[in-house]
Amino acid sequence: MKIWDNVILTSEIDNLSKKGIHKGIDGTVVSINGEICTVWFSNPKNYGEYAFAKIDVKFLQLGTPIPYTKKMLAEMESFIKNVDMEKHVSLTECDVEELDVVELIVEDGKYARHGIHKGDRGSVISTYAIDNHWEIIFSERGTGKDIAQIGVDRKDFIIIDKF
Repeated sequence: MKIWDNVILTSEIDNLSKKGIHKGIDGTVVSINGEICTVWFSNPKNYGEYAFAKIDVKFLQLGTPIPYTKKMLAEMESFIKNVDMEKHVSLTECDVEELDVVELIVEDGKYARHGIHKGDRGSVISTYAIDNHWEIIFSERGTGKDIAQIGVDRKDFIIIDKF
């Protein structure tokens, strides 16, 4: 194994699973110290969220190689040098699924300018979040006429009905 290798976690490890890092997730090796690799994981259900974990190589297998360009490698190296890995040690467990029916639980101008208000309901139309915002299409009650399709922060809605 070497730095920038794509790896897959091969076992469910208790202390990692408590941090949302589960068997089968892939990541990128960012440093190696003997038999311990520091791996950069991205949340497959919440794009933009990432975590770092130190993992014994016996729990990793090489994944499909990623053909990084020189520019991408330079950006990744710069990011790694400047990130505080101790602040990013867990991934959010996402309970939202595509087609779940949700209800907005806050009144906020960022939603109101799109005609969406507290109590309005909509359907999740994405399989993942971006920076903890889920794409939701809100429809008028009774008519089904679409009001707006917007990204909504997970803390701002509850799930009414699971698909």
